[in-house]
Amino acid sequence: MIIIQIIVIIVALGLLFFVLGGSQTHSSRAWKKIAFCLLGIAMIVAVLFPDLTTQVAHFVGVGRGADLLLYILALAFIWYVLNNYIHQQYDKDMFFRLARRVALLDATSRYRINSKSKHETKSK
Repeated sequence: MIIIQIIVIIVALGLLFFVLGGSQTHSSRAWKKIAFCLLGIAMIVAVLFPDLTTQVAHFVGVGRGADLLLYILALAFIWYVLNNYIHQQYDKDMFFRLARRVALLDATSRYRINSKSKHETKSK
């Protein structure tokens, strides 16, 4: 076995351990866990049987297995960037709503305090 194969297998096993045994696993969605497990298994299979990726690439109409992996990586990156952008926009919208609510509550409480003090001074 080549050193890089050993490194990739160790990283794939670390990924599986991290996803399934990490402290954040109870809050993760099930489909994300399944996707990471499939990714880890696919990494190990691709390292142990490199000709299999070429056969899959020929089956889907790509020349080499390395090209297929590059295309899949590019699609995964685009999906990640778009997903991250959508979540950032949602978070930004929630922060704006929260800031508006705090400003309205602050203004309401100030108005009530000021109106009470004016009424108290007029009655004295």
